[in-house]
Parts: sequence; C-alpha cells; structure tokens
Amino acid sequence: MITERQIIAILEGFAVGDAMGMPTEFMTRCQIAEEIGTIDALVESRLSAHHSDLAKGSVTDDTEQTLCLLSHYLKAGVTIDSTVEGLLAWIDESDAIAKRYIGPSSLKALRAIKEGGDPSMSGRDGTTCGGLMRSLAPTLYALAHAMEWAEMLDLVVICLMPTHYTSQALEAACAYSSAIARAVGGGTVTDIIEAARDGGRYGLLKAPYIACSASSLARLDFLTEYLKTQPGEEELLDLLYAVLGTGLESADVFAALFALFLFAPGDTFRSICLAAQVGGDTDTIAALVGGLNRAYRIDSPIPPSIVDEVYRVNNLRLQPLARSLVEHAR
Repeated sequence: MITERQIIAILEGFAVGDAMGMPTEFMTRCQIAEEIGTIDALVESRLSAHHSDLAKGSVTDDTEQTLCLLSHYLKAGVTIDSTVEGLLAWIDESDAIAKRYIGPSSLKALRAIKEGGDPSMSGRDGTTCGGLMRSLAPTLYALAHAMEWAEMLDLVVICLMPTHYTSQALEAACAYSSAIARAVGGGTVTDIIEAARDGGRYGLLKAPYIACSASSLARLDFLTEYLKTQPGEEELLDLLYAVLGTGLESADVFAALFALFLFAPGDTFRSICLAAQVGGDTDTIAALVGGLNRAYRIDSPIPPSIVDEVYRVNNLRLQPLARSLVEHAR
C-alpha cells in the first residue's frame, strides 16, 4: 500500500516537472538552446513560444487533469463515467481550449461524447500521450487501495477508454503504471524496467486491435542497451529529439521519459531539467519522469524555492488530496 507521503512526493515531482517543462513545450532543441539556454530553474513564461500568457511556474493539463480525475475517482471510483465527468469538468474549470493545452485526441473524443457518442468507442483513434500522462491518476488510486497488479492496470484501461483506447496508448500507459507501482514497492531500476515491460504487454492484450506503429517497449529495449555506452547529456537529448522524436505520440514521450529516468535514476531535479531542454512535448515528459523518479526515491531533492513557487502559483493542495486517498482506501 502506498503512503500519504509517497503520494505527495510523486505528485510534487509530477507538478514541478510540468511547470518546468511548460515554457519550452513544442519549442525545438535549437530554439531552447538559443533563446533560453541551460535550464536549472523555472523559466520566465515570456520566453515561451506557446505559453507566454501563463504565469511563471504554472502547470498545464498534465497536472490539472491528474488532480481533477483523482478528485472524481474519490467520489465515484474509477469508471468510464467518472473519467468522462472529470475530464469535462476540467475543460470547463480550466478553460483548456482557450489556453491551447488540451491534446488533439482528448479534444476530438470529448467533443464526440458531448454530441452523444459512446464513451466506450470514442477513444479508438487516440494514439497520443494524453493517455500515458493520465495513467498516474488511476495508478495512485489503485495503490492507495492496495489493489492487485492486474486490477490496477484494468483501471488504467478504463481511464483511457473514452479518449485513448488504442494499442499505442495502452502499451505506454500500462507500462508506466506498472513501473510506478514497482518503484513505490521499493524495486531496483532493473525491477522497474521489467515491470514496465510486463505492464506494456498487458496493455497490448487489452487493446481492441494492434496498430502498425512504433513500439514503446521496443524503444525501451533499445534505450536500455544504448545507455550502456554512457552518452553525455547533449548526445542523449539529441538522440531523443532528432532520432526517436519527442512529439505527441505515446511511444515518443514514453521513450523520452524512460531514457531520462535511466540516465539519472533517483535524481528527480536533474531529469526534470533535462526534459525541459529536450524539445517537443517537454511538459509531459518532465512531469512523467518527475513522478517516476520520486516514486523510485521519495526524498530525491527538488530546490524548495521551486517547489514552493509551484505550490503557490497553482494553489496546489496535495496533502489533503493524498490524505483523502489513503483514508478513502481504509
């Protein structure tokens, strides 16, 4: 069973990663290097190519959706209906469409549902990383309730079904969920990667069909071998951005987050800073690797001033939420 302290630590890592990666989201590697440079602190939003209207230290859809879904799951459990209700509530409360940070798969699926579409069918085109990003909410819910591994992954499938019910999304999301669970349980890096492989295979078994697409697990195997060559930071970031890609696709974000975790296991802040510099979907990559590194090493430090600013700017209330999760499970 996960503890209240672990839940807070993971959500902190996730939120700080989101806020650190927000300003550079979908900037190129060259843009980031030339206009911002090395990132070791929160970046001024005026330097952002896409989010200059947001306050410095703001989180995006990654954190907002995760917290909103957790709140809805506390009320109604993890169901298709509670997921849809949570996502629609998030859109209304956050003005997500105007802020331009709702993903294309989610936007298309949720519009279809609002027009009367079947939420068990609406996600069959969703291949992007929105499902991977969203998998943390059902994972934490399941861990708080001490569910079995397969039960936990079935909740992840339910969470993804309305918007990302595809083999690409399920492979990545179930792999990440399984890795988080193994990290929380005290697993070694090797254990965590093996858990990711098991989770990814489970996600593929639950997919309605297997698409002809890049495999998250194949990329994980490649990166595990590649990192044995001990590349430098710039070499690794160049490979992720220019060769594997750091766009919206599930396999892109999955590969980037696990590469950065394996590059600096347990060093949450370093992995977040590197994610913010890689280019592409930096906020999601940074959020996911921040959460995984904090699951692996709960006390992995993040500068307190940065944590405090992210809490303040976003009015985060992680402690009451974590407490509610643990008490709800009891």
